Amino acid sequence: MQSDGSSPLPQVVYGVPFHNVAFDEAVEWIVDRVRSGRPAHVATANLDFVTQAWRDPELQRILIDADLVLPDGFPIVKLAPFFGPRLKGRVTGSDLVPMLAERAAREGIAVYALGGEAGVAEHAMAVLRQRHPRLKTAGTFAPPFAPLLDLDHRAILRRIEQARPGILLVALGSPKQEKFIGMHVRGWNVPVAIGVGAALDFVAGVQRRAPAWMRKVHLEWLWRAAGNPRRLFRRYGSNLRFIVSASRKMMEVHFMADKPVASHPVESADAERLAQAGILAERFLPLAGEAAARDLLGRFEAEGAGRHLLLDLHAVPWLDSLELGVLLEASKRCRARGKRLVLYAPRPKVMRLLETCRLTDYFDVAFTFETVEAILRNVDEHRDGGTAYREGVLTLELPIELTAATLPVFEQETDFIHRELNGEGLLKSVSVDAARLDFIDSSGLGFLIALKKATQDEGVSMSIANLAAKPRRVFEVARVDKVLLHA
Repeated sequence: MQSDGSSPLPQVVYGVPFHNVAFDEAVEWIVDRVRSGRPAHVATANLDFVTQAWRDPELQRILIDADLVLPDGFPIVKLAPFFGPRLKGRVTGSDLVPMLAERAAREGIAVYALGGEAGVAEHAMAVLRQRHPRLKTAGTFAPPFAPLLDLDHRAILRRIEQARPGILLVALGSPKQEKFIGMHVRGWNVPVAIGVGAALDFVAGVQRRAPAWMRKVHLEWLWRAAGNPRRLFRRYGSNLRFIVSASRKMMEVHFMADKPVASHPVESADAERLAQAGILAERFLPLAGEAAARDLLGRFEAEGAGRHLLLDLHAVPWLDSLELGVLLEASKRCRARGKRLVLYAPRPKVMRLLETCRLTDYFDVAFTFETVEAILRNVDEHRDGGTAYREGVLTLELPIELTAATLPVFEQETDFIHRELNGEGLLKSVSVDAARLDFIDSSGLGFLIALKKATQDEGVSMSIANLAAKPRRVFEVARVDKVLLHA
């Protein structure tokens, strides 16, 4: 565990990253991050998260981008050795919250609780104050139940801004709480936000946890299902079907014959030519352990500042959970700088692994240098999107990614739409061109819904065209496809 507030390296299980930490290390990391003041997202993810992530690209992206993903669930811990290094153990949100309260009381860190049924968060904080009299509770709020995009986000953010907590506990249920944090973590002044699920219910006594002996023999799921059979037996049944199906697919990939690819590997002359185009080209080799992984990422950081990154996978017959984690981390760091990682010439077996784990939705993959340059040129030219106006028709070209991270720039680009709507009535229609859009999150969906409402209020038509299959899945999961994609 790093003492500077940076995250440990992730290990990827079924396409979802998990950080290999124990309880005390997780608490220490959170406290260090609060001291740093840099906003962070902590997710407590179990098998149900993985099940949902396979059909919800936005949730998978949120977990990839999260600063700390804790393995809350014994199936993840038990299955991890089949993918690579072992995980140290289960780190449950239900146990983490009381431990954080005790440490926050000692450190003088204020805690805010958001979500839960009316009165639950308030009672949970009262119980924690009773246990730890020095605990600073910055406040609680249980917003009226509503879908994520229908919540009064401004009112909620205003309360949190006024409270100025060091730790924000979000109990809106999964994946709503993760998407809520993902929408706002880059813009608020909250050092650490944690999705805690039912943890506040357990502290408040609204739900009883399984006896210690049941937790010890991994039967807590049975206790919880017995308490809410209608909802949880359906969920656990879905998780069981997922793990059987996903494991079968992973086994098929594992036993595939290893074959080389026809593309030629990166030579020094290729690397020099790519460098002139602003691309750092490196060969990726199997890693000996976490120290080697950190050294590699450090070298990418030092040599790749301001450049795109190409990793040649010719020599890699397989990727274990740590190696996949390194690729995700390298990609995340590139994206944070407005750059991209391209995986070059993965073997068929590795490509099938990426496809099975749904990671081809996240990585750019190419088999020729010309394709690499075309992908990155497209990123550079269309990163921010654009607008064009002609004879009453405004064409809005969406950027490659319309997310909480890219939305501020795009909103500046499109700000004059609202001036036109409130102007002389010359605007007849808004045509949204999604041909370049590769990914959209709930912040992007919220922007499009607000734009559609504004145009409708002014009697201006709005249409979205050329939406590809990958972002369309996000529209469908959020159940806004009928609102945004049909007249």
